[in-house]
Amino acid sequence: MTTVPPLQAYSGSTPNDSEYYYSDNSKWTKDILVTRDPVFVNKAVVNGEYIGRKPHTYIYLAIAVTVLNPLLGPFAIMFAVMSTRSYDDGDIKSAVKWANYSFMLGMMTIGISVILYIAIGFSLSGLGTKGGHAP
Repeated sequence: MTTVPPLQAYSGSTPNDSEYYYSDNSKWTKDILVTRDPVFVNKAVVNGEYIGRKPHTYIYLAIAVTVLNPLLGPFAIMFAVMSTRSYDDGDIKSAVKWANYSFMLGMMTIGISVILYIAIGFSLSGLGTKGGHAP
């Protein structure tokens, strides 16, 4: 297959028409074989259909939660990655589901970690339950 420069393909083109490629062996000289059409390069379009906006994956929240609690945080990262992969596969429902799981696990991990760290702090300090120091 040979390509015809855009200026030779039709008279209305400009020198900056480098994004279009034309075939010299097609029936019509204006056939566009490859373009930068948003349908082909936009990840929100799968098989020519708009699947929707990419949901928030909360990957930064998941990374912060992993620093706060290294036992539960990696699961939040895993859910965020699964959300991105589902969206890339064109499954918007699963992408939203995994994003919600990532967010909820991140919030629960923050709450559990704060309560746990406060409890550990009180148990290691000398404070008693009546406000004074334990004997």
